[in-house]
Amino acid sequence: MKKVLRLISFIIMLALTLSVCIISTGAAAVTISNGTAWTDTTGGSIQAHGGGILKVGTTYYWYGEDKIHNSALFKHVCCYSSTDLKNWTWKSYVLNTTSAAELNSCKIERPKVIYNSTTKKYVMWMHYENASDYTLSRVAVATASSPAGPFTYLGSFQPNGGSHDMTVFQDTDGSAYLITTSNSNTNTRLFKLSSDYTTIASEMNMIYSGQNREAPALAKKGSYYYILTSGCSGWYTNQQMYSYATSLNGPWSAPAPIGNTSGFNSQTAFILPIQGTTTSYMYMGDRWNSSALGSSRYVWLPLILNGTSASLEYYDNISIDASAGTISGVTNGSLLSQGKTASAQTSVSGNAAGNANDGNYQTKWAATGVTWPHWWMVDLGQNRTVKNVQISWFMYKGSEGYYRYKIETSTDGKSFTTALDRTGNTTYGFTSDSLSVTARYVRINMVDAVLWNNPSNWYTPQLFEVKVYGS
Repeated sequence: MKKVLRLISFIIMLALTLSVCIISTGAAAVTISNGTAWTDTTGGSIQAHGGGILKVGTTYYWYGEDKIHNSALFKHVCCYSSTDLKNWTWKSYVLNTTSAAELNSCKIERPKVIYNSTTKKYVMWMHYENASDYTLSRVAVATASSPAGPFTYLGSFQPNGGSHDMTVFQDTDGSAYLITTSNSNTNTRLFKLSSDYTTIASEMNMIYSGQNREAPALAKKGSYYYILTSGCSGWYTNQQMYSYATSLNGPWSAPAPIGNTSGFNSQTAFILPIQGTTTSYMYMGDRWNSSALGSSRYVWLPLILNGTSASLEYYDNISIDASAGTISGVTNGSLLSQGKTASAQTSVSGNAAGNANDGNYQTKWAATGVTWPHWWMVDLGQNRTVKNVQISWFMYKGSEGYYRYKIETSTDGKSFTTALDRTGNTTYGFTSDSLSVTARYVRINMVDAVLWNNPSNWYTPQLFEVKVYGS
């Protein structure tokens, strides 16, 4: 009898152990590094720019623009699949230049796919332009019976006001909508789609009038709708904004800033609900490289939506658990600099040194004049191991510049050494640097600034925010 009881006990323990292993395997989190070269499971460059993601069962399908040829001209819409949002399998070119005569020479941008449960069709909406310019201002539509295509091209047309950057949104009641910038990006319009999602049924209230926004992305959480957009500055990044409403038809709140002044060097592409045992929201952005579009990077970040507020912080790495439905930022230690004593070589009245480490991306430190080099410094209070320095640089829309700088450190505030030389920097708006040094004082030595659109250096040294992480 004792042997039987021991055997039963062993079997129970083994079953419990196996069930724990199965649960752990299904809920494994993955880590994704932002701004790096992402590859699919074959090692090929992931080409899904300006795209969006659709979840079908437990599988995510990522659609986007193929820019491997480093051109704005249409080549393919690519499709990849994944179950964990990190390991992506290339599925197919769901749309290409031979799909229709109209696609032989054109531009196709921001493809988004939604599923119609009545027609059993996957419906793709896109921004369509001719090859030479942006005067057509059309949307295009295609459908497929499988998420991996092939998609059948149905044609293009111009909605009221024309269409530039656009997205589609499927509400919880099954109705679907086209949201598009119009009238040369002056307005942002809302259209309800037909029951089969392939045409426009009616135009609804305008979301924005006279706001000059682009790159719209929508999400719904609880009783609130949220829209994220970027400003209009070509390939240059700029301040992303958000608005909220309790009805998709408005009224929408006035645009408010989210993240830093450059969208952490990215432009909104899509908002993905990650649905598991809970639901989280992920900001998907493009870090465009206008000189080599195929090398443009991706920036994915946790998007915090809470009633009337939305917030976005930057992380070099994020952790995603698709089964649990969670996303979180992975920091390189604790935030050491916020609220600590700051000083600068000079500070103009109203833009004190402490503005650059107050946790507010909208306040700034500014020098008293155009003097280079120029330094800004924070006292961490005691010696710390500094591991990461994030800097939100001053930006001037339409004539952006990049700072060439050095990160200098000291243990006594008197003798400084160069911990990181970034005088070769050509990134504007936002930088995130990794290092490992023991220091109490961290000094940003701004050597000079180079204006992309105006080679004459008229910049006054300025910083929006500096965040020092470590232990």
